[in-house]
Amino acid sequence: MPDWAEQLPCGRLLLRKPLPYDAPALFSGVSGDPDVTRYLGWTTHTDPAQTQRQISHDLARWQRDVARTWVLVADGGEPGGLVQLVGQGHAMRLGFALARRLWGRGLAGDAVTAVLDEAFRHPSLYRVEAVCDAENARSARMLARIGMPLEGRLGRYILHPNLSPEPRDVLLHARVRN
Repeated sequence: MPDWAEQLPCGRLLLRKPLPYDAPALFSGVSGDPDVTRYLGWTTHTDPAQTQRQISHDLARWQRDVARTWVLVADGGEPGGLVQLVGQGHAMRLGFALARRLWGRGLAGDAVTAVLDEAFRHPSLYRVEAVCDAENARSARMLARIGMPLEGRLGRYILHPNLSPEPRDVLLHARVRN
């Protein structure tokens, strides 16, 4: 099986394995921004140390071969997003977050497409799925546009603690190998 690429160049951006010094930029643009974390499954970070711990956790999961996280760097600048694959075997779950300063430019779609291309280089992988909050229309449109069609709605499926303490409905999108 091919190794996972630590860097994925894709046109206007670069995806790379996170580094400990990414924490301040990721905190200010992603993990500490309530607008960015609104639909995520974890609470908005209130301190850069939380983001630092998350990076350490992501690197440990990379080492254990249970997840891959890439930092998105656009315009040769600071880290402005994350794309992650979690899982092993024939299926993985995709997640992503993008700094507000990068919204509306198609960069999330480019980044997710690059990660999907990397994922399907692995012959044992047959499915990559993503769930997004049923109210997150922008993410749902982007996933459908890049070839992850809607498979269904899952009721009361996941906690999005920045929106509600109760489980919320999500839309399930997936790309499968034929």
